[in-house]
Amino acid sequence: MTYLSAKKIFPGNWAEPLNGWYKNIDTNDNGTNNASKGGPTSVLAVPGYRYFQQRGYLAVTATSGVGAVASGNVIVPSPYRQDDTRPDITGMVISGDSTLPAYVYRATISVASGWGDGRVASGVYAATGNVITFATGLTSTGTVGEAVAQANLTSTTSGGQAGEIFFAAGTAAYSTQPFLTATGADGVTVSNVYKKITTAATYTVQSRGSQTATSTSGGWYISSGDSSAGKSGYFVVEVCYLQPDEAPGYEDIDGYLLGRTVS
Repeated sequence: MTYLSAKKIFPGNWAEPLNGWYKNIDTNDNGTNNASKGGPTSVLAVPGYRYFQQRGYLAVTATSGVGAVASGNVIVPSPYRQDDTRPDITGMVISGDSTLPAYVYRATISVASGWGDGRVASGVYAATGNVITFATGLTSTGTVGEAVAQANLTSTTSGGQAGEIFFAAGTAAYSTQPFLTATGADGVTVSNVYKKITTAATYTVQSRGSQTATSTSGGWYISSGDSSAGKSGYFVVEVCYLQPDEAPGYEDIDGYLLGRTVS
């Protein structure tokens, strides 16, 4: 899926965090919401460039007895909770092309801690040594630009049984920072300060054997006790990127042409 356009706002009306959700439209009147319009939302903070922040989550409901989950799509929640014609989006997509590439410079993943209201699991479990990765597909941190575009959640805390690790609620992981010194900082070199995307790329969450593995391994799950209590675990993710703005069109000058008065 490629976005049809991007909705632009400006610093003066940027009143809440951006969201990658975009408006669905039904083009064939059958209730399928089969197309998109006017999204995702970006802020035009620096003239000529649009800045995006996409946030979403992945629910964890499986238990070790039912079967761990090794990969999953991110849900981008709709801000219109009372409008069933504007549902959540399954799949966090970044759209770029060769003319107007998207440049990813930040990715994060965390385990939700909840509000102490009994709805959120105490944490997430996985096989010992496994890494929970938020990235565009199964990629290695050695890929050019990947270090700033993927987040790897790791843990050294043992779980309740042999061969198991625990990712406690509130645990978070971050991509490297795209800021350079003369010799490079945080493992970032001149060629790794962003990840360039020239197509429609989907961010997902995966369980891997290591930060450089190129295949899924094992999976994640919550405890049987949390599951029996009706609780769910959640991975909460964020990706930030910028993209050159589109060239201005007639709609940008129309208001200056009609009804003009010359003294």
